[in-house]
Amino acid sequence: MLKNSYSFVSSFYKLLNVKFYHNFFKNNLLKGLTFTADDETSRLLNNYEILFKPIENGFTLISKSDPKFESISFAQELKLNFYFKLNNPNFINITDIPYTNSQKLFFKNNQDYSNEKLHSSFFVDQSNIVPSGDEGITGQILLTINSKNQFFGNGNTEIKKNELNYSIHFNSRQIKFRYNFIPNKNNIQGFDSYFITNEQNSIKLREYKTRTLANGSSVYYILIDEKILASEKYKNKLYLKREDDFLTYFSIFLPFPKPMNISYDEKEKLFINDVFVNI
Repeated sequence: MLKNSYSFVSSFYKLLNVKFYHNFFKNNLLKGLTFTADDETSRLLNNYEILFKPIENGFTLISKSDPKFESISFAQELKLNFYFKLNNPNFINITDIPYTNSQKLFFKNNQDYSNEKLHSSFFVDQSNIVPSGDEGITGQILLTINSKNQFFGNGNTEIKKNELNYSIHFNSRQIKFRYNFIPNKNNIQGFDSYFITNEQNSIKLREYKTRTLANGSSVYYILIDEKILASEKYKNKLYLKREDDFLTYFSIFLPFPKPMNISYDEKEKLFINDVFVNI
């Protein structure tokens, strides 16, 4: 028995992708970006009938499969200029770049034949930052494509067009945890009996100090003497316990640090992620 068969040929194909990554996040995807194109880029996209499509961690350019675009009249190098804004309010806290809210990130491709990172180092660094008078973290991506008419204006409708994948990779900051304990009136004395330990009770951290917060409150604190990369999720659980007699028992789970509480500590000369605990 004969079966009907159908062959579908899409009238569009992916020209290129630009994707953002950040190892702070469990899935390694940097989301929450907004993009705009300058006027000349918008004109080129319109003339070449290229669609701009945002994706969860970047954008895609989709080109129309039409023989007319193989005409020599479309044979030229295309310079596409995009601007982006990072909308994550904690981006500067979690990312290993200069600690200022007024900076512009600049990226460009070096070729348009194969996949490429849009920065020379493994992660984005100081070399990708240009002066900016604007408030906030902004960025620019300059893409030069069709350098050899491999996408448009080559006169050959049978030529294979390879999708390009460009990527941008951010690294997390190295931080230390600092647990700040805010005592009630009954616990002001005798903090010597408290200590931090893990689930296995294999460590005892008890070398606390005191400091005064910006609001004037006095707290006891313990700075964990280990640098780690800031992360969306942490595995190791810590507890605050107290050495009491066998009739009493005190143990509370210490909450994981939040990215909004990462800041540079001038006294310690490092980035600290503060946790505040009432006891």
